[in-house]
Amino acid sequence: MQQTEYNFNHESLETELKTFAEKKITELYVHDQILASDKKKLIRFLNCAAKDIPDCYISLKIEPQIIDGEIISLVSNLFCSLEIPMTESKNQIAQKDKKVFLFDKKLYSKKAALLNNAGLIFGFDLDFALSQGDSFKAFRDRIDFAVTLYPNHIDFPQIEKKSDLKETCTGTYSSQDIEYSKKIAAAAKIFYTAGRAVPWFNFVLKPLKVAPSKFFSDFAEWLECNNVNPKDVEKIENFTHKEIEKMQLLFLEMKFEEKHKEHLFEIAKDLVMLYGAFSRVDEENEETVLELSYSPDDLLSPASLNLSAFSDNVCMENCRVKVYAGDEGPEYDFI
Repeated sequence: MQQTEYNFNHESLETELKTFAEKKITELYVHDQILASDKKKLIRFLNCAAKDIPDCYISLKIEPQIIDGEIISLVSNLFCSLEIPMTESKNQIAQKDKKVFLFDKKLYSKKAALLNNAGLIFGFDLDFALSQGDSFKAFRDRIDFAVTLYPNHIDFPQIEKKSDLKETCTGTYSSQDIEYSKKIAAAAKIFYTAGRAVPWFNFVLKPLKVAPSKFFSDFAEWLECNNVNPKDVEKIENFTHKEIEKMQLLFLEMKFEEKHKEHLFEIAKDLVMLYGAFSRVDEENEETVLELSYSPDDLLSPASLNLSAFSDNVCMENCRVKVYAGDEGPEYDFI
Protein backbone atom coordinates (compact mmCIF):
# COMPACT_ATOMS: atom_id res chain seq x y z
CA MET A 1 0.00 0.00 0.00
CA GLN A 2 1.41 3.39 -1.01
CA GLN A 3 1.85 5.87 1.80
CA THR A 4 0.78 9.49 1.46
CA GLU A 5 2.88 12.23 3.04
CA TYR A 6 1.41 15.55 4.19
CA ASN A 7 3.33 18.65 5.28
CA PHE A 8 1.98 21.20 7.74
CA ASN A 9 3.45 24.32 9.31
CA HIS A 10 3.06 25.00 13.02
CA GLU A 11 0.39 27.63 12.35
CA SER A 12 -1.99 25.25 10.55
CA LEU A 13 -1.14 22.09 12.49
CA GLU A 14 -3.71 22.55 15.24
CA THR A 15 -6.54 22.79 12.68
CA GLU A 16 -5.18 19.95 10.57
CA LEU A 17 -5.16 17.53 13.54
CA LYS A 18 -8.93 17.25 13.23
CA THR A 19 -8.56 15.86 9.69
CA PHE A 20 -6.13 13.03 10.56
CA ALA A 21 -8.82 10.36 10.94
CA GLU A 22 -10.31 11.24 7.55
CA LYS A 23 -6.86 11.24 5.90
CA LYS A 24 -5.90 8.02 7.75
CA ILE A 25 -2.72 9.59 9.10
CA THR A 26 -1.10 7.31 11.70
CA GLU A 27 2.30 8.99 12.18
CA LEU A 28 3.18 12.63 12.78
CA TYR A 29 6.68 14.11 12.84
CA VAL A 30 6.71 17.50 14.56
CA HIS A 31 10.25 18.84 14.19
CA ASP A 32 9.34 22.53 14.22
CA GLN A 33 11.82 24.76 16.04
CA ILE A 34 9.13 27.16 17.23
CA LEU A 35 7.12 24.42 18.94
CA ALA A 36 10.33 22.78 20.17
CA SER A 37 11.42 25.88 22.07
CA ASP A 38 8.18 27.66 23.02
CA LYS A 39 6.63 25.96 26.05
CA LYS A 40 3.25 27.69 25.79
CA LYS A 41 2.80 26.78 22.13
CA LEU A 42 3.96 23.22 22.81
CA ILE A 43 1.50 22.76 25.68
CA ARG A 44 -1.33 23.98 23.44
CA PHE A 45 -0.29 21.48 20.74
CA LEU A 46 -0.03 18.58 23.21
CA ASN A 47 -3.50 19.29 24.58
CA CYS A 48 -4.92 19.37 21.04
CA ALA A 49 -3.09 16.17 20.13
CA ALA A 50 -4.48 14.37 23.19
CA LYS A 51 -7.98 15.42 22.17
CA ASP A 52 -7.83 14.90 18.39
CA ILE A 53 -5.13 12.22 17.71
CA PRO A 54 -4.62 10.21 20.93
CA ASP A 55 -3.65 7.03 19.04
CA CYS A 56 -1.36 8.61 16.42
CA TYR A 57 2.40 8.06 16.79
CA ILE A 58 4.16 11.41 17.28
CA SER A 59 7.87 12.09 16.88
CA LEU A 60 8.33 15.38 18.70
CA LYS A 61 11.41 17.58 18.65
CA ILE A 62 11.86 19.37 21.95
CA GLU A 63 14.59 21.53 23.44
CA PRO A 64 15.80 20.14 26.79
CA GLN A 65 15.34 23.49 28.57
CA ILE A 66 11.53 23.28 28.43
CA ILE A 67 11.16 19.68 29.60
CA ASP A 68 9.52 19.70 33.04
CA GLY A 69 6.83 17.91 35.00
CA GLU A 70 3.99 19.63 33.14
CA ILE A 71 5.34 18.68 29.71
CA ILE A 72 6.03 15.12 30.85
CA SER A 73 2.49 14.76 32.21
CA LEU A 74 1.02 15.84 28.86
CA VAL A 75 3.35 13.67 26.78
CA SER A 76 2.46 10.67 28.96
CA ASN A 77 -1.05 10.80 27.52
CA LEU A 78 0.24 10.31 23.97
CA PHE A 79 1.97 7.68 21.83
CA CYS A 80 5.06 9.82 21.58
CA SER A 81 8.84 9.78 21.18
CA LEU A 82 10.81 12.88 22.14
CA GLU A 83 13.71 13.92 19.93
CA ILE A 84 16.14 16.08 21.91
CA PRO A 85 18.96 18.03 20.24
CA MET A 86 22.23 17.36 22.11
CA THR A 87 24.43 20.23 21.09
CA GLU A 88 26.25 23.25 22.41
CA SER A 89 24.83 25.49 25.10
CA LYS A 90 23.05 28.60 23.85
CA ASN A 91 25.25 30.70 26.11
CA GLN A 92 28.71 31.08 24.62
CA ILE A 93 31.87 32.55 26.07
CA ALA A 94 34.28 34.44 23.85
CA GLN A 95 37.96 34.15 24.68
CA LYS A 96 40.10 36.51 22.64
CA ASP A 97 37.76 36.26 19.65
CA LYS A 98 37.74 32.45 19.84
CA LYS A 99 34.38 30.83 20.48
CA VAL A 100 34.43 28.09 23.13
CA PHE A 101 32.16 25.08 22.67
CA LEU A 102 30.10 24.65 25.84
CA PHE A 103 28.03 21.59 26.64
CA ASP A 104 25.70 21.45 29.65
CA LYS A 105 25.90 17.89 30.99
CA LYS A 106 23.92 18.73 34.12
CA LEU A 107 20.98 19.92 32.05
CA TYR A 108 20.82 16.73 29.99
CA SER A 109 21.34 14.48 33.01
CA LYS A 110 18.49 16.15 34.88
CA LYS A 111 16.06 16.01 31.95
CA ALA A 112 16.94 12.41 31.04
CA ALA A 113 16.34 11.35 34.65
CA LEU A 114 12.87 12.93 34.54
CA LEU A 115 12.05 11.14 31.29
CA ASN A 116 13.43 7.77 32.40
CA ASN A 117 11.56 7.96 35.72
CA ALA A 118 8.34 8.65 33.78
CA GLY A 119 9.01 5.72 31.42
CA LEU A 120 8.92 7.91 28.32
CA ILE A 121 10.66 7.17 25.02
CA PHE A 122 13.30 9.69 24.01
CA GLY A 123 16.37 9.97 21.85
CA PHE A 124 19.15 12.44 21.15
CA ASP A 125 20.12 14.22 17.94
CA LEU A 126 23.89 14.74 17.88
CA ASP A 127 25.69 17.02 15.47
CA PHE A 128 29.41 17.60 14.89
CA ALA A 129 31.72 20.16 13.30
CA LEU A 130 28.89 22.68 12.91
CA SER A 131 29.96 25.10 15.64
CA GLN A 132 33.18 26.98 16.02
CA GLY A 133 35.12 25.47 18.90
CA ASP A 134 33.74 21.95 18.44
CA SER A 135 36.32 19.20 18.17
CA PHE A 136 36.57 15.49 17.38
CA LYS A 137 37.29 14.79 21.06
CA ALA A 138 34.26 16.83 22.17
CA PHE A 139 32.06 14.88 19.73
CA ARG A 140 33.32 11.55 21.09
CA ASP A 141 32.74 12.80 24.63
CA ARG A 142 29.13 13.69 23.74
CA ILE A 143 28.54 10.16 22.41
CA ASP A 144 30.05 8.63 25.55
CA PHE A 145 27.89 10.85 27.75
CA ALA A 146 24.69 10.34 25.73
CA VAL A 147 24.86 6.55 26.06
CA THR A 148 25.00 6.78 29.88
CA LEU A 149 21.56 8.43 29.89
CA TYR A 150 19.83 5.41 28.29
CA PRO A 151 18.26 7.09 25.24
CA ASN A 152 16.10 4.79 23.14
CA HIS A 153 18.01 5.98 20.08
CA ILE A 154 20.81 8.32 19.04
CA ASP A 155 20.46 10.01 15.65
CA PHE A 156 22.95 12.03 13.64
CA PRO A 157 21.05 14.32 11.22
CA GLN A 158 24.18 15.01 9.16
CA ILE A 159 24.46 11.44 7.88
CA GLU A 160 20.87 11.25 6.69
CA LYS A 161 20.26 11.20 2.92
CA LYS A 162 18.31 14.46 2.81
CA SER A 163 20.53 16.41 5.19
CA ASP A 164 21.62 19.87 4.09
CA LEU A 165 23.89 20.41 7.12
CA LYS A 166 27.46 21.18 6.13
CA GLU A 167 30.46 20.65 8.39
CA THR A 168 33.21 23.24 8.58
CA CYS A 169 36.90 22.40 8.89
CA THR A 170 38.56 24.37 11.69
CA GLY A 171 41.73 24.33 13.70
CA THR A 172 40.02 21.98 16.17
CA TYR A 173 38.11 19.84 13.65
CA SER A 174 40.05 18.68 10.60
CA SER A 175 38.57 17.22 7.41
CA GLN A 176 39.95 13.82 8.45
CA ASP A 177 38.26 14.15 11.84
CA ILE A 178 34.97 14.92 10.09
CA GLU A 179 35.26 11.75 8.00
CA TYR A 180 36.02 9.70 11.13
CA SER A 181 33.01 11.31 12.83
CA LYS A 182 30.71 10.29 10.00
CA LYS A 183 31.89 6.69 10.25
CA ILE A 184 31.46 6.61 14.03
CA ALA A 185 27.98 8.15 13.69
CA ALA A 186 26.95 5.54 11.12
CA ALA A 187 28.34 2.72 13.26
CA ALA A 188 26.44 4.00 16.30
CA LYS A 189 23.27 4.28 14.25
CA ILE A 190 23.58 0.65 13.16
CA PHE A 191 24.74 -0.94 16.40
CA TYR A 192 22.87 1.11 18.99
CA THR A 193 19.79 2.60 17.33
CA ALA A 194 18.87 0.16 14.55
CA GLY A 195 20.23 -2.65 16.74
CA ARG A 196 17.81 -1.67 19.54
CA ALA A 197 20.63 -1.98 22.04
CA VAL A 198 19.45 0.40 24.76
CA PRO A 199 18.23 -2.30 27.23
CA TRP A 200 21.61 -4.06 27.41
CA PHE A 201 24.32 -1.86 25.91
CA ASN A 202 25.79 -0.26 29.03
CA PHE A 203 26.17 -3.37 31.14
CA VAL A 204 27.40 -5.51 28.22
CA LEU A 205 30.02 -2.87 27.45
CA LYS A 206 31.15 -2.46 31.09
CA PRO A 207 33.44 -5.54 31.35
CA LEU A 208 35.11 -4.58 28.06
CA LYS A 209 36.33 -1.34 29.67
CA VAL A 210 36.05 0.62 26.44
CA ALA A 211 34.37 3.97 25.83
CA PRO A 212 31.24 3.80 23.63
CA SER A 213 32.79 6.11 21.01
CA LYS A 214 35.86 3.87 20.79
CA PHE A 215 33.59 0.82 20.59
CA PHE A 216 31.63 2.39 17.70
CA SER A 217 34.87 3.41 16.00
CA ASP A 218 36.09 -0.20 16.18
CA PHE A 219 32.72 -1.39 14.89
CA ALA A 220 33.03 0.98 11.90
CA GLU A 221 36.40 -0.61 11.06
CA TRP A 222 34.91 -4.08 11.50
CA LEU A 223 32.07 -3.20 9.12
CA GLU A 224 34.53 -2.06 6.46
CA CYS A 225 36.53 -5.28 6.86
CA ASN A 226 33.27 -7.15 6.27
CA ASN A 227 32.42 -5.21 3.10
CA VAL A 228 29.89 -2.86 4.70
CA ASN A 229 30.50 0.83 4.03
CA PRO A 230 29.32 2.71 7.16
CA LYS A 231 28.51 5.72 4.96
CA ASP A 232 26.22 3.76 2.61
CA VAL A 233 23.02 5.17 4.12
CA GLU A 234 20.64 3.30 1.80
CA LYS A 235 22.22 -0.09 2.54
CA ILE A 236 22.23 0.59 6.27
CA GLU A 237 18.54 1.50 6.27
CA ASN A 238 17.68 -1.77 4.53
CA PHE A 239 19.26 -4.00 7.18
CA THR A 240 16.72 -6.10 9.08
CA HIS A 241 17.02 -6.30 12.85
CA LYS A 242 18.02 -9.96 12.64
CA GLU A 243 20.86 -9.05 10.26
CA ILE A 244 22.07 -6.36 12.65
CA GLU A 245 21.78 -8.69 15.62
CA LYS A 246 24.01 -11.20 13.83
CA MET A 247 26.61 -8.45 13.29
CA GLN A 248 26.31 -7.36 16.93
CA LEU A 249 27.02 -10.88 18.17
CA LEU A 250 29.96 -11.48 15.82
CA PHE A 251 31.55 -8.18 16.81
CA LEU A 252 30.90 -8.65 20.54
CA GLU A 253 32.40 -12.14 20.43
CA MET A 254 35.56 -10.66 18.92
CA LYS A 255 35.74 -7.88 21.53
CA PHE A 256 35.24 -10.26 24.46
CA GLU A 257 38.01 -12.48 23.06
CA GLU A 258 40.31 -9.44 22.70
CA LYS A 259 39.78 -8.62 26.38
CA HIS A 260 40.17 -12.28 27.44
CA LYS A 261 36.60 -12.28 28.76
CA GLU A 262 35.33 -15.19 26.67
CA HIS A 263 33.54 -16.64 29.71
CA LEU A 264 31.27 -13.56 29.80
CA PHE A 265 30.30 -13.66 26.15
CA GLU A 266 27.65 -16.36 26.61
CA ILE A 267 25.83 -14.07 29.05
CA ALA A 268 26.12 -11.12 26.67
CA LYS A 269 24.93 -13.28 23.78
CA ASP A 270 21.85 -14.43 25.71
CA LEU A 271 21.00 -10.86 26.68
CA VAL A 272 21.33 -9.57 23.12
CA MET A 273 19.17 -12.38 21.72
CA LEU A 274 16.52 -12.18 24.45
CA TYR A 275 16.05 -8.41 24.28
CA GLY A 276 16.26 -8.57 20.50
CA ALA A 277 13.42 -11.10 20.44
CA PHE A 278 11.36 -8.84 22.73
CA SER A 279 11.91 -5.92 20.35
CA ARG A 280 10.79 -7.95 17.33
CA VAL A 281 7.55 -8.81 19.12
CA ASP A 282 6.94 -5.09 19.62
CA GLU A 283 8.13 -3.85 16.23
CA GLU A 284 7.40 -6.70 13.79
CA ASN A 285 4.89 -8.77 15.80
CA GLU A 286 7.29 -11.68 15.26
CA GLU A 287 7.69 -14.77 17.43
CA THR A 288 11.18 -16.12 18.08
CA VAL A 289 12.45 -19.43 19.45
CA LEU A 290 15.77 -19.06 21.30
CA GLU A 291 18.42 -21.49 22.48
CA LEU A 292 19.83 -19.89 25.65
CA SER A 293 22.66 -20.81 28.00
CA TYR A 294 20.96 -19.15 30.98
CA SER A 295 17.38 -18.95 32.18
CA PRO A 296 15.57 -15.81 31.03
CA ASP A 297 14.34 -15.45 34.62
CA ASP A 298 17.96 -14.84 35.65
CA LEU A 299 18.84 -12.79 32.57
CA LEU A 300 15.99 -10.36 33.26
CA SER A 301 16.87 -10.01 36.95
CA PRO A 302 19.05 -7.22 38.44
CA ALA A 303 21.87 -9.78 38.62
CA SER A 304 22.56 -9.30 34.90
CA LEU A 305 23.56 -5.66 35.45
CA ASN A 306 27.02 -6.94 36.37
CA LEU A 307 28.17 -9.66 33.98
CA SER A 308 31.19 -10.66 36.09
CA ALA A 309 29.12 -11.13 39.25
CA PHE A 310 26.43 -12.90 37.21
CA SER A 311 29.02 -15.37 35.92
CA ASP A 312 30.24 -16.07 39.47
CA ASN A 313 26.82 -16.45 41.09
CA VAL A 314 24.33 -17.74 38.48
CA CYS A 315 24.40 -21.31 37.19
CA MET A 316 24.13 -22.03 33.48
CA GLU A 317 20.80 -23.53 32.51
CA ASN A 318 20.59 -24.46 28.83
CA CYS A 319 17.01 -23.94 27.75
CA ARG A 320 14.75 -23.44 24.76
CA VAL A 321 12.41 -20.48 24.96
CA LYS A 322 9.61 -19.09 22.79
CA VAL A 323 9.16 -15.30 22.85
CA TYR A 324 5.73 -14.11 21.71
CA ALA A 325 3.18 -11.32 22.07
CA GLY A 326 1.21 -11.49 25.30
CA ASP A 327 -1.76 -9.42 26.42
CA GLU A 328 0.44 -6.67 27.87
CA GLY A 329 3.62 -7.01 25.84
CA PRO A 330 6.27 -9.64 25.04
CA GLU A 331 6.17 -12.86 27.04
CA TYR A 332 8.18 -16.08 27.00
CA ASP A 333 7.57 -19.75 27.70
CA PHE A 334 10.01 -22.62 28.16
CA ILE A 335 9.53 -25.27 25.46
